[in-house]
Amino acid sequence: MGTKTIKKKKIKYRSIFFKVTDSQKKIIDDYCKKNGMGTVQLFKMAMRDFIERNATLDQQAGTYILSENQLTIFDVISELDQEI
Repeated sequence: MGTKTIKKKKIKYRSIFFKVTDSQKKIIDDYCKKNGMGTVQLFKMAMRDFIERNATLDQQAGTYILSENQLTIFDVISELDQEI
């Protein structure tokens, strides 16, 4: 008999758009070039780090509750610079 193939679960992706100033874009580009990563990688890493630190899963409702702090990508960049 043949082997059974296991289907992968489809992952839904959503697009997020936001604007940054020219000076902020230059900071992002310089940081990415210095560390050999792309802008999308930087933002995904920053978002993942923020969510891990500030989001808790509410078991009853199944929703995320975020703390009062707001994500600032540039704060994450400065934190990463301090670690290096």
